[in-house]
Amino acid sequence: MLGRTLLLLRNLNALRYGAVTKFAETRPLSHHQNSQISFAKYFCSNTNNIPIVSYEEIKQLPKQPEKLLIDVREPKELQETGQIPTSINIPLGQVATELAPTVDAGAFKAKYGRDFPKKNTEIIFHCKIGKRSHSAAEIAKKLGFENSKNYLGSWTEWAEKEGLPK
Repeated sequence: MLGRTLLLLRNLNALRYGAVTKFAETRPLSHHQNSQISFAKYFCSNTNNIPIVSYEEIKQLPKQPEKLLIDVREPKELQETGQIPTSINIPLGQVATELAPTVDAGAFKAKYGRDFPKKNTEIIFHCKIGKRSHSAAEIAKKLGFENSKNYLGSWTEWAEKEGLPK
């Protein structure tokens, strides 16, 4: 039991900055278990359902205007920390409404300065630590946006790597 506990504690760091996906595919919870249950699959829902985006991919977004980066934090959080360049703010509680099929494309563009995404548009969600953004990506996927992704490192990783307040 102690070995399993130590392995879990050591692996908690894998949840930071998007390391879960690569890490989860190769590390079992315990060497003594017959099934190879991965750490991420054990603790996170639908980890394979939503693709993960890296910091390096986020850095390239200013050169890729066809992709949409959505920050799902509350406006107050953005005021306290700032936001990732090119991102628009749609708080998690409003994602389903703002990406609904009934949304007027002109109103969306007027509000966010970006075109309303097409069903095949790559939409990347982020928040503070990657949990709310995962939920947002799942919501978008249910609305038919099949190219929904999660920046798991989210603001915490971005701020650390960019030397900004977390």
